[in-house]
Amino acid sequence: LRIIRKTSEGVIIRGAKMIATAGPYANDFIVYPVQKIPQSHPECANMLIVPASSAGLHILCRESFAENHPNEDHPLGSRFDEMDAILFFDDVLVPWERVLLYDNPEALWKIRTNQASNSLAYHQSIVRLQTKLEFVAGITFFIAREIGVDGYINVQEKLGELVSQIESIKALIIASEVEARLDEFGNLIPKFSYIETARNLGTRYYPRAIEILKTIGAGGFIQVPSSCADLESPIAHLIRKYLNGTTVNADQRVRLFKLAWDLIGSQLGARHELYERFYAGDPTRNFANQYVNFDKTGLYAKVSAFLDRTDKLRAQPSL
Repeated sequence: LRIIRKTSEGVIIRGAKMIATAGPYANDFIVYPVQKIPQSHPECANMLIVPASSAGLHILCRESFAENHPNEDHPLGSRFDEMDAILFFDDVLVPWERVLLYDNPEALWKIRTNQASNSLAYHQSIVRLQTKLEFVAGITFFIAREIGVDGYINVQEKLGELVSQIESIKALIIASEVEARLDEFGNLIPKFSYIETARNLGTRYYPRAIEILKTIGAGGFIQVPSSCADLESPIAHLIRKYLNGTTVNADQRVRLFKLAWDLIGSQLGARHELYERFYAGDPTRNFANQYVNFDKTGLYAKVSAFLDRTDKLRAQPSL
């Protein structure tokens, strides 16, 4: 996405942007690149506020995962699908009062790497992550109990892994808040290093949590009626006879597995697993950046001190 022309009214932009979650419901888009723009391409280094109603702006949506009405067969997809979109800018005029930055790679990168901006933006994302991990764990624990496998050590190991995920993210959230500091404007800023760690772990934690849920529920996810309406069908008495859980009746067990299927097997479930892997960009690059930007001085000093001490001991004459 770049500026192709400047006029007295504003700038003309052309190109595309992905991914605009909830884009169709927005009034305005804040548009800027997340990667570092080289000085040789200043026309791409812009931060703009673009009205959704702008002439030449087209919003291309994926297929909706929601039903027309709330549906107990898809309790998540029918209520919580948030549309994703690609934005096409076909020579869109952005008025000057909505141009925050233009042709300025250096200033844009300062904004992109600003700790206050990143800390506040990603703090909410790791709170969301913790909530989702707790939800997946709750369903997994419930299913393990209802199919009678929660007493097996190999199952307990996997359930314990889910607990470790939740507690790790929770601890990082708390640490980021405890070590928060006021910036020069009086804003309380959570410590970004903990937030970044939680964010990066989340790209692996959430897919792993879904994998554990799949492993424990196994074939039970496809041994359910095609619809909860079958609970009122002529064979409802057979469903209630053979599909009971250990502590819940067949009606509740069917709804439990329908709920779990919406997380692991539905279009919405597949979207969320993909989203948690890549919403913050390439996870490989993010982990690498965490290493590159980490202050390694203290760690090098500890190793150097040990090596120096070893050299001194070797230099001492033996008795």
